[in-house]
Amino acid sequence: MINPQEIEKKYGLKIEVLKRLGMRWAVLTSLYHVVSKQESGLPPSVLRELKTGRSMIESGCYSACDISCTLDKAEPILIQRLASSNKGFESFDHWFNLLGKAMRGQLKSEEIRGMPFIRPFFQNCEFLKCTC
Repeated sequence: MINPQEIEKKYGLKIEVLKRLGMRWAVLTSLYHVVSKQESGLPPSVLRELKTGRSMIESGCYSACDISCTLDKAEPILIQRLASSNKGFESFDHWFNLLGKAMRGQLKSEEIRGMPFIRPFFQNCEFLKCTC
């Protein structure tokens, strides 16, 4: 039988880093949806890197460095497009703050519930409830 304390002791830091990267991915993916609605012409590589990052996080077979490098390819493009959009610095500061919190491990699940990409997952998860 697997002892949860042993798993936490052995993999605790890895799990924490993966959670941070997962939150960063969630913010970047939501930002992608916001930016793509405001303008066309985002390079296809941005979405490809986000999808790759998600797969890497879910598999648990990649180092934090590899995952971070993948997300690093999408982030500057999204930030640059957001900064040059007509939304202004209020929106830029909001997204930049969310990314910082995600990378520090301070982003709470309540803060991502309203994000454009995350919202459907929270609203439609009732079908998974046990009915017996």
